[in-house]
Amino acid sequence: MRKIKAVIYTILGLVMCTYTFRQGNYFLTAGIALFVGGAVYLALASLGQKVVSWDESGITVSRFRKDPVRIRWSEIKKLKVDHLGYHVIGEYGQFHLGKENMPANLLSRIRKALRERKN
Repeated sequence: MRKIKAVIYTILGLVMCTYTFRQGNYFLTAGIALFVGGAVYLALASLGQKVVSWDESGITVSRFRKDPVRIRWSEIKKLKVDHLGYHVIGEYGQFHLGKENMPANLLSRIRKALRERKN
C-alpha cells in the first residue's frame, strides 16, 4: 500500500511539475518537486524497519518512528491468523507480523505461551 501511495505521489507530482514548467514558473516547479520528493521519502521510509526480538521474558517489537512494544509471555492473550498475517494481542500491547516474516520458532513459542496461559 505504501509503494502504491508513493507511485501516486510521484505521478501527481510529475503532472504538476510539467504544468508549472510549461507556464515558465521554474521556482514553483522546484518547490513542487522538493515537496513531492519529501512525500515519497516519508511514504517509503518505514518499509522494512520492523525488528522483532524475543528472549525468555517476552517479545519486543521495534518499529520505525515508534516506541518499542514489549509483551511478556504471560501477558499474551490471543493469536489471530488472517490473510494479512499473524496478530499477537497482549494485555498491554499488540503487534502484527506477515506470514512470510514470522519465524517458525517464535510462532511455536507464542503457541506454547498461550497453552500455558490457558492451563
